[in-house]
Amino acid sequence: MPMILDYELAGAAMPRRSGARVEAPGSALLPLVGFLIAIAPIGLAIGQGNTGYYDDTHEPLVNEVAIEVVDGAFGYEPYLYSRPADGERLALDIRNATFVVANSQNANPTAGFDCDSGSLPVNRYPLKVYDPDFTSVVGGIIHGEVPQESDWKPTYCNSAAVIFKRAPSSTVDGLRITSSWDALRAGPGSSGLTIKNSWISNVRDDAVENDDFLSMTFEDNLVDGAFQGISIHSGGDITTSSRETIHLDGNVIRIREYLYKGGQRYGALFKNETTSPSSVIHNTVVAVDYRGGDTFGSYWERTWSKIDSCSNNLFLWLSDEPISSAIATPPACFTVLKGEQARSEWARAKQNWIDCHPKLARAPGDPASNPDQCVSGTFGGYSKPHSSRPLPPVFVP
Repeated sequence: MPMILDYELAGAAMPRRSGARVEAPGSALLPLVGFLIAIAPIGLAIGQGNTGYYDDTHEPLVNEVAIEVVDGAFGYEPYLYSRPADGERLALDIRNATFVVANSQNANPTAGFDCDSGSLPVNRYPLKVYDPDFTSVVGGIIHGEVPQESDWKPTYCNSAAVIFKRAPSSTVDGLRITSSWDALRAGPGSSGLTIKNSWISNVRDDAVENDDFLSMTFEDNLVDGAFQGISIHSGGDITTSSRETIHLDGNVIRIREYLYKGGQRYGALFKNETTSPSSVIHNTVVAVDYRGGDTFGSYWERTWSKIDSCSNNLFLWLSDEPISSAIATPPACFTVLKGEQARSEWARAKQNWIDCHPKLARAPGDPASNPDQCVSGTFGGYSKPHSSRPLPPVFVP
């Protein structure tokens, strides 16, 4: 059995500790109205008789040397986990914890009354992991209140649901995030971040911000709506070409439109520049939910040109309109589908991912998982690669 330790933690408005657990203030009120938590046992079987899919969600709780348990409804109270790097693996078990990410002091920021104006509570960085190494953040839900209809510029009060600083070789496993600014951020000194088995939706800016050009793995995640996919964009601060690589495998990702500087716009899989890291992309769905807006053509061009290795992917254009010329042409490792066929495949891949990941916490309105319907070896059902697993079949539309 893993050993459960109670470390001294540092954070704003320090939660009280109880034995081997860290509990949020007022945690006796859990479950909190407005948050629906559905936690399944670690050993839950996926798809009776379906032995192809290996559900490794929350697996650090079995494999890590030590476990720190964090329970309760933190609301707008930020939680900081900080301990000196020591080379030892630790799992931060937040499966029974809830947080709120809120970046704006009013519900509809405008040029004359922006996100720094108003009286609403804010919690711009609800979960902060600073200074440790080999730390896995496991489970949990971060419920977002970032405005979805306002223009990007007055809504830009910098924020991330989870931020890592000086925290190399960290992992996020099985986290649910809704309506954030950035969902996850790899800050300085946080190379080797792995994000897996996580469900992210309605991201006003970047699903992942990695603007320090760090190595990173994004594996077996559902991103159901983000303005930008993964940001590897220093703004010109990094002038030497990066030798790092971003690894994508088994993801289901939808890029959506938001109001941006006066007009509708959608981003790209990679928000990047000429010196950005290259990528490796396998078994991944990239969907664009076009509603008439513009995009960033240079991001798309570099998204395709900077791929080092690539196989068995889908590019889904969810509109009946022609694919924008700004998208450029995806490489041959992407099968391109449009219109109704693309929408049907998106719906199937999304639900398959949900069916294959029943252990995650649920936000209100989230569809349920049906593990018996999980189809392995298809989009939404590609789990962590194993040496014994055969290569997946190539998609044939």
